[in-house]
Amino acid sequence: MKTLILALASITFISASAFATPSNKSRFIPLLKTMLGYYKVVSANSSLCVDSQLSLINPVYPDAGFKLGSQIVFESLHNGTRTTKKPDFCFVTSSFKYKSDGVDNSLRMSRCVDPVNEKTIRQSIEFASPTTVKYTLNDPQVQCTFEKQAD
Repeated sequence: MKTLILALASITFISASAFATPSNKSRFIPLLKTMLGYYKVVSANSSLCVDSQLSLINPVYPDAGFKLGSQIVFESLHNGTRTTKKPDFCFVTSSFKYKSDGVDNSLRMSRCVDPVNEKTIRQSIEFASPTTVKYTLNDPQVQCTFEKQAD
């Protein structure tokens, strides 16, 4: 009987712990905060890659997103997929996939007038090391590697 009670108590504790685990976004934001700072370009295949500050869009509200300079922007961090209405578009669907070393973001844009103009853009940030950030964009093909500079 004691074994059964101990087993049930263990299962209850493990189940409660599983539900208390933070979401992937909740784990990503603290990682992102450790990477904030000024970065120099180490390698690049696009003029989009320039020496830049990796910063939160709104330090008070990290869910607003982050940017690396003015051209590389990850806005409105959320879990899963979200569809919104934007001017000149029928809809814009964004999805985030958080990883232990970064994030992938996909934007699917559709114009109601002509569905042929539908476009999907994928961008990602990888924290390759505590001082190295890699950025990729699929359209146009962009790859950049940045090295964090001492404060």
